Amino acid sequence: MGAIAIDCNHAKIVSITNCGEPMSSRYLVVADIVGRISISLYFIPVMISRVIAIHDIFARGDLSSLDMVTVAADFSSMAFAGMMSVVAITRLPPIRSAENIEGYVTAMSGTFLLVLVVGYLPPAIETPMALRLIGLGLTIIGCLASAYVLVYLGRAFSIMPEARALITSGPYSVVRNPLYLTEEIAVIGFIILNLSVWTVLLGAAHWMLQLRRMVNEERVLQNAFPEYEGYAATVPRVVPFTSGGKLLSLR
Repeated sequence: MGAIAIDCNHAKIVSITNCGEPMSSRYLVVADIVGRISISLYFIPVMISRVIAIHDIFARGDLSSLDMVTVAADFSSMAFAGMMSVVAITRLPPIRSAENIEGYVTAMSGTFLLVLVVGYLPPAIETPMALRLIGLGLTIIGCLASAYVLVYLGRAFSIMPEARALITSGPYSVVRNPLYLTEEIAVIGFIILNLSVWTVLLGAAHWMLQLRRMVNEERVLQNAFPEYEGYAATVPRVVPFTSGGKLLSLR
Protein backbone atom coordinates (compact mmCIF):
# COMPACT_ATOMS: atom_id res chain seq x y z
CA MET A 1 0.00 0.00 0.00
CA GLY A 2 2.82 2.33 -0.78
CA ALA A 3 2.95 4.85 -3.62
CA ILE A 4 1.41 3.30 -6.75
CA ALA A 5 2.02 4.22 -10.37
CA ILE A 6 -0.03 4.65 -13.53
CA ASP A 7 1.18 5.29 -17.08
CA CYS A 8 -1.36 7.82 -18.31
CA ASN A 9 -0.24 7.36 -21.93
CA HIS A 10 -1.51 3.77 -22.03
CA ALA A 11 -5.13 2.91 -21.38
CA LYS A 12 -4.89 -0.87 -21.46
CA ILE A 13 -4.25 -2.97 -18.35
CA VAL A 14 -0.85 -4.64 -18.26
CA SER A 15 0.35 -7.51 -16.10
CA ILE A 16 3.31 -9.86 -16.52
CA THR A 17 3.23 -13.53 -15.60
CA ASN A 18 6.20 -15.71 -14.71
CA CYS A 19 6.61 -16.78 -18.34
CA GLY A 20 6.53 -13.16 -19.54
CA GLU A 21 3.15 -13.31 -21.28
CA PRO A 22 0.57 -10.57 -20.62
CA MET A 23 -2.35 -11.70 -18.51
CA SER A 24 -5.86 -11.31 -19.85
CA SER A 25 -7.33 -7.85 -19.29
CA ARG A 26 -10.69 -9.49 -18.63
CA TYR A 27 -9.08 -11.65 -15.92
CA LEU A 28 -7.54 -8.60 -14.26
CA VAL A 29 -10.84 -6.71 -14.34
CA VAL A 30 -12.67 -9.61 -12.70
CA ALA A 31 -9.91 -10.03 -10.11
CA ASP A 32 -10.04 -6.31 -9.34
CA ILE A 33 -13.81 -6.37 -8.82
CA VAL A 34 -13.52 -9.41 -6.54
CA GLY A 35 -10.76 -7.62 -4.63
CA ARG A 36 -12.89 -4.50 -4.11
CA ILE A 37 -15.79 -6.55 -2.77
CA SER A 38 -13.59 -8.75 -0.57
CA ILE A 39 -11.78 -5.82 1.06
CA SER A 40 -15.08 -4.07 1.77
CA LEU A 41 -16.64 -7.24 3.20
CA TYR A 42 -13.64 -7.55 5.52
CA PHE A 43 -13.57 -3.97 6.84
CA ILE A 44 -17.31 -3.26 7.08
CA PRO A 45 -17.77 -5.91 9.84
CA VAL A 46 -14.79 -4.34 11.61
CA MET A 47 -16.66 -1.04 11.68
CA ILE A 48 -19.82 -2.74 12.93
CA SER A 49 -17.91 -4.50 15.72
CA ARG A 50 -16.44 -1.15 16.87
CA VAL A 51 -19.92 0.42 16.94
CA ILE A 52 -21.14 -2.45 19.12
CA ALA A 53 -18.12 -2.11 21.40
CA ILE A 54 -18.72 1.63 21.82
CA HIS A 55 -22.41 1.01 22.55
CA ASP A 56 -21.54 -1.56 25.21
CA ILE A 57 -19.13 0.84 26.93
CA PHE A 58 -21.69 3.64 27.11
CA ALA A 59 -24.41 1.22 28.18
CA ARG A 60 -22.44 0.42 31.33
CA GLY A 61 -22.49 4.06 32.42
CA ASP A 62 -20.10 5.68 34.92
CA LEU A 63 -17.27 5.80 32.40
CA SER A 64 -13.67 5.82 33.59
CA SER A 65 -10.77 7.58 31.89
CA LEU A 66 -9.71 4.23 30.43
CA ASP A 67 -13.21 3.76 29.00
CA MET A 68 -13.05 7.14 27.27
CA VAL A 69 -9.65 6.41 25.74
CA THR A 70 -10.94 3.01 24.63
CA VAL A 71 -13.90 4.72 22.94
CA ALA A 72 -11.47 7.07 21.17
CA ALA A 73 -9.45 4.06 19.99
CA ASP A 74 -12.63 2.39 18.69
CA PHE A 75 -13.60 5.56 16.81
CA SER A 76 -10.13 5.76 15.24
CA SER A 77 -10.39 2.11 14.18
CA MET A 78 -13.76 2.88 12.59
CA ALA A 79 -12.26 5.83 10.71
CA PHE A 80 -9.46 3.68 9.35
CA ALA A 81 -11.75 0.77 8.40
CA GLY A 82 -14.19 3.18 6.78
CA MET A 83 -11.50 4.81 4.66
CA MET A 84 -10.17 1.39 3.65
CA SER A 85 -13.64 0.44 2.41
CA VAL A 86 -14.09 3.71 0.51
CA VAL A 87 -10.73 3.62 -1.29
CA ALA A 88 -11.11 -0.09 -2.06
CA ILE A 89 -14.46 0.49 -3.78
CA THR A 90 -13.44 3.66 -5.66
CA ARG A 91 -9.86 2.77 -6.62
CA LEU A 92 -8.58 2.87 -10.19
CA PRO A 93 -8.13 -0.36 -12.14
CA PRO A 94 -4.55 -1.68 -12.08
CA ILE A 95 -2.38 -1.21 -15.16
CA ARG A 96 0.52 -3.40 -13.98
CA SER A 97 0.99 -6.04 -11.30
CA ALA A 98 3.66 -8.24 -9.74
CA GLU A 99 5.63 -10.73 -11.82
CA ASN A 100 5.34 -13.70 -9.46
CA ILE A 101 3.01 -15.26 -6.94
CA GLU A 102 5.29 -14.45 -3.98
CA GLY A 103 4.24 -10.81 -4.10
CA TYR A 104 0.59 -11.75 -3.69
CA VAL A 105 1.21 -14.28 -0.93
CA THR A 106 3.34 -11.77 1.01
CA ALA A 107 0.71 -9.05 0.58
CA MET A 108 -2.09 -11.28 1.86
CA SER A 109 0.03 -12.52 4.77
CA GLY A 110 1.08 -9.00 5.77
CA THR A 111 -2.52 -7.78 5.65
CA PHE A 112 -4.29 -10.57 7.53
CA LEU A 113 -1.62 -12.35 9.62
CA LEU A 114 -2.32 -10.56 12.90
CA VAL A 115 -6.09 -10.93 12.70
CA LEU A 116 -6.01 -14.61 11.76
CA VAL A 117 -3.37 -15.71 14.28
CA VAL A 118 -3.86 -13.60 17.40
CA GLY A 119 -7.00 -15.45 18.50
CA TYR A 120 -5.01 -18.67 18.82
CA LEU A 121 -2.23 -17.24 20.99
CA PRO A 122 -1.93 -17.83 24.76
CA PRO A 123 -3.55 -15.18 27.00
CA ALA A 124 -1.71 -11.86 27.28
CA ILE A 125 0.02 -10.87 30.49
CA GLU A 126 -1.59 -8.38 32.86
CA THR A 127 -0.25 -4.90 32.10
CA PRO A 128 -0.30 -1.71 34.24
CA MET A 129 -2.89 0.97 33.51
CA ALA A 130 -0.20 3.36 32.24
CA LEU A 131 1.00 0.81 29.69
CA ARG A 132 -2.54 0.15 28.50
CA LEU A 133 -3.06 3.88 28.00
CA ILE A 134 0.14 4.01 25.95
CA GLY A 135 -1.09 1.10 23.85
CA LEU A 136 -4.45 2.77 23.28
CA GLY A 137 -2.73 6.06 22.46
CA LEU A 138 -0.54 4.42 19.83
CA THR A 139 -3.58 2.67 18.38
CA ILE A 140 -5.41 6.01 18.10
CA ILE A 141 -2.42 7.76 16.51
CA GLY A 142 -1.75 4.89 14.12
CA CYS A 143 -5.34 4.47 12.95
CA LEU A 144 -6.04 8.20 12.51
CA ALA A 145 -2.71 8.72 10.73
CA SER A 146 -3.50 5.76 8.47
CA ALA A 147 -6.90 7.24 7.62
CA TYR A 148 -5.16 10.54 6.81
CA VAL A 149 -2.67 8.77 4.50
CA LEU A 150 -5.55 7.00 2.74
CA VAL A 151 -7.07 10.41 1.95
CA TYR A 152 -3.94 11.18 -0.08
CA LEU A 153 -3.56 7.69 -1.52
CA GLY A 154 -7.21 7.69 -2.57
CA ARG A 155 -7.95 5.80 -5.78
CA ALA A 156 -4.35 4.56 -6.03
CA PHE A 157 -4.90 2.25 -3.04
CA SER A 158 -3.94 -1.39 -3.39
CA ILE A 159 -3.25 -4.32 -1.10
CA MET A 160 -1.53 -6.34 -3.82
CA PRO A 161 1.64 -5.10 -5.57
CA GLU A 162 -0.17 -3.32 -8.40
CA ALA A 163 0.35 -0.05 -10.30
CA ARG A 164 -2.43 2.51 -10.28
CA ALA A 165 -1.29 6.17 -9.82
CA LEU A 166 1.88 7.84 -8.59
CA ILE A 167 1.33 9.72 -5.32
CA THR A 168 4.19 11.96 -4.15
CA SER A 169 2.44 14.74 -2.22
CA GLY A 170 1.44 15.04 1.43
CA PRO A 171 2.76 12.17 3.56
CA TYR A 172 4.25 10.60 0.40
CA SER A 173 6.68 13.52 0.21
CA VAL A 174 8.06 12.50 3.63
CA VAL A 175 8.40 8.73 3.08
CA ARG A 176 7.55 6.49 0.13
CA ASN A 177 5.47 4.10 2.24
CA PRO A 178 3.69 6.20 4.89
CA LEU A 179 0.76 3.79 5.21
CA TYR A 180 3.05 0.97 6.31
CA LEU A 181 4.62 3.30 8.87
CA THR A 182 1.32 4.51 10.34
CA GLU A 183 -0.17 1.02 10.37
CA GLU A 184 2.85 -0.27 12.25
CA ILE A 185 2.33 2.39 14.94
CA ALA A 186 -1.16 0.95 15.45
CA VAL A 187 0.27 -2.58 15.46
CA ILE A 188 2.71 -1.63 18.24
CA GLY A 189 -0.25 -0.32 20.21
CA PHE A 190 -2.07 -3.59 19.59
CA ILE A 191 0.96 -5.57 20.81
CA ILE A 192 1.14 -3.53 24.00
CA LEU A 193 -2.56 -4.11 24.65
CA ASN A 194 -2.13 -7.85 24.10
CA LEU A 195 1.39 -8.12 25.46
CA SER A 196 3.11 -11.50 25.44
CA VAL A 197 6.22 -13.06 23.97
CA TRP A 198 4.05 -14.47 21.20
CA THR A 199 2.53 -11.15 20.16
CA VAL A 200 5.99 -9.54 20.10
CA LEU A 201 7.25 -12.34 17.83
CA LEU A 202 4.12 -12.05 15.71
CA GLY A 203 4.66 -8.30 15.40
CA ALA A 204 8.27 -8.84 14.31
CA ALA A 205 7.16 -11.36 11.67
CA HIS A 206 4.50 -8.93 10.49
CA TRP A 207 7.05 -6.13 10.07
CA MET A 208 9.35 -8.42 8.06
CA LEU A 209 6.44 -9.16 5.73
CA GLN A 210 5.69 -5.46 5.38
CA LEU A 211 9.31 -4.71 4.48
CA ARG A 212 9.15 -7.38 1.81
CA ARG A 213 5.90 -5.89 0.50
CA MET A 214 7.65 -2.54 0.06
CA VAL A 215 10.34 -4.16 -2.05
CA ASN A 216 7.77 -6.02 -4.17
CA GLU A 217 5.74 -2.87 -4.74
CA GLU A 218 8.79 -0.86 -5.74
CA ARG A 219 9.60 -3.47 -8.39
CA VAL A 220 6.20 -2.85 -9.95
CA LEU A 221 6.48 0.91 -9.55
CA GLN A 222 9.92 1.14 -11.10
CA ASN A 223 8.79 -0.88 -14.12
CA ALA A 224 5.51 0.99 -14.53
CA PHE A 225 6.69 4.53 -13.92
CA PRO A 226 10.29 5.54 -14.81
CA GLU A 227 10.10 8.76 -12.74
CA TYR A 228 9.76 6.64 -9.62
CA GLU A 229 13.55 6.18 -9.50
CA GLY A 230 14.08 9.92 -9.14
CA TYR A 231 11.39 10.10 -6.48
CA ALA A 232 12.96 7.18 -4.57
CA ALA A 233 16.39 8.79 -4.74
CA THR A 234 15.25 11.77 -2.66
CA VAL A 235 12.48 10.35 -0.44
CA PRO A 236 13.28 7.64 2.16
CA ARG A 237 11.44 4.33 2.04
CA VAL A 238 9.81 4.30 5.49
CA VAL A 239 11.92 6.14 8.10
CA PRO A 240 11.40 9.93 7.87
CA PHE A 241 14.31 12.34 7.48
CA THR A 242 16.81 9.72 6.32
CA SER A 243 18.44 9.46 2.90
CA GLY A 244 16.45 8.04 0.01
CA GLY A 245 16.45 4.25 -0.11
CA LYS A 246 18.13 2.28 -2.84
CA LEU A 247 16.02 0.53 -5.43
CA LEU A 248 16.77 -2.92 -6.80
CA SER A 249 18.13 -2.92 -10.32
CA LEU A 250 15.26 -4.25 -12.40
CA ARG A 251 16.37 -3.58 -15.95
